[in-house]
Amino acid sequence: MERVSVEDLQRDVTPQDYMTLTLGDDANAERAVEKAVIWARGKILSTGNAIDEDNEVVRQIIVTRALYELWFFVGYPEKARSKEEDAADLIESYFGAIKTKHDDGAGTAAGPAGGAVIVPELPDYGR
Repeated sequence: MERVSVEDLQRDVTPQDYMTLTLGDDANAERAVEKAVIWARGKILSTGNAIDEDNEVVRQIIVTRALYELWFFVGYPEKARSKEEDAADLIESYFGAIKTKHDDGAGTAAGPAGGAVIVPELPDYGR
């Protein structure tokens, strides 16, 4: 099988949406696919798995992320975030948890740092 293509994106949306998302220029779709492959590679590798673009789930992850890139490109951030969540859900359901810079090493995100704020006493200045 070959890499995810513009035609894969075209099959996943209506012709009207494709024209809107790409502004009628396939180069915009190609760039979205390139960016999606890079994103998917990083996220999948973070799970400890290799990326195999012949795998149908990986291909769908790339297509979904490419649609995120395009929706964001044309100014629909809410729709884009929905696609981003869909792509991340596919990764986590197939490969396991995505590790981030906020992970504590056990696969769970660390919460905010705990501690106390110490307020220094103000000087009396002769009162």
